[in-house]
Amino acid sequence: MSPLDIFRSVPPLGAVLVLAAAAAALLIDAPYVHELLILAVVYAQFAASWDLLCGPTGLDNFGHAVFIGGAGYGSALLGRHLGLDPLFSVPLAAVAAGTLGALLGSLTLRLRGPYFSLATIAVAAMGYKLSFILSRFTGGEEGLSGLRPFTSSVGADLLVCLALLSVSCLAMQAFMRSRLGLVLRASSHHEDAVMASGYDTAAYKILAFTLSGTLAGLGGAMYAHTQMQVNPDLLSGGLSVMIVLLATVGGRGRPFGPALAAALLILLSEGLRVFEQYRAVIFTGLLILLVYLHPEGLAGSAWVRRRSARRHLAAPRQAGEGRP
Repeated sequence: MSPLDIFRSVPPLGAVLVLAAAAAALLIDAPYVHELLILAVVYAQFAASWDLLCGPTGLDNFGHAVFIGGAGYGSALLGRHLGLDPLFSVPLAAVAAGTLGALLGSLTLRLRGPYFSLATIAVAAMGYKLSFILSRFTGGEEGLSGLRPFTSSVGADLLVCLALLSVSCLAMQAFMRSRLGLVLRASSHHEDAVMASGYDTAAYKILAFTLSGTLAGLGGAMYAHTQMQVNPDLLSGGLSVMIVLLATVGGRGRPFGPALAAALLILLSEGLRVFEQYRAVIFTGLLILLVYLHPEGLAGSAWVRRRSARRHLAAPRQAGEGRP
C-alpha cells in the first residue's frame, strides 16, 4: 500500500478533529482547554495501541496498563536520575515497553482461549504491586511528580502529542493493511489453516505485541510529561479495563475507530463533571448503551460502512477522470 492510500484511508472526522485541536492549540489561550485536549489525545493513543494487537487477532489484553505505566515511570526515572530531556527519555521508554511486549508475547501468545487474557491480568497485577514494593524508586502511592514537560507551554505540548498520535495512527493503519495485518486477521478466523499455509502465527502476534507495547509506552510517556507526574493509577487494572471498553466502543480492528471514540468519550467524561455525583453512572450507562446499539463498534456501524464504501467507489472514478 502506498503512502497516498494510507492518507486516503483517514476518516474525514479524524482529520477534522486533529486540525481543530491544532487550531485550538495555536489560536486559543486557554490552558484548561489544552489540558483537556491533551488528555483526549493520550487516551486515543492508549486505545489505538491496544487495538493494534487485539483488533485483528480477537485476543483480549487486560494488562495494557503495564506498558503505559512502565514507560511512564521509565521516562520519569530517566529524567530524574540521568537528567535526560523528554526528547530522549520518551523514545527510550517506548522502546523498553516494546521490549517488554516482545518478552511477554513470547511467553503468552501461544496460549489460546481465555488463558492469554488471564496471563495479561496477572502481569498487570504484578506491575501494579511492584510500584509499591519499589517505592524507593517509584515514590509509592504518591508516585513521582515535578517531571519536565515537552515544552514551556501547554499549547505546544498539545501540538507535540497531536503529532505523535497522528504518526502512530498512520503507522498502525499501514500495519493493518499490510500482509502482517492480513495474516493476523486470518489467524483470528482459522489459525490452524493459516499455520498450514506456512505462516508462523505466533511470530506475527509477537511482532504485533511488540509494536502495541511500544506505542502504548509512547502514550504512557506522553501522559507522564504532559501531566508532569506519574503514579500507580497508570498501572492499575481499572485503566486497562477502561482502554478495552473505549477500543471496543470505537470498533476493533480499525485503528482510527478506537482513537476517535476514546478521544470523544474522554472529553464527554470530563464534561460530565458538572454532574460529579452521578458522573460514573451516566458514563458507564452510556458505554453500555453504545455497545448494545453498535456491537461491532462505532467504526463498524452500518452508516460508517456505507460512507466508506462510497469513498472506495468514488476513488477509482476520480483517479480515472483525467484519462483520455
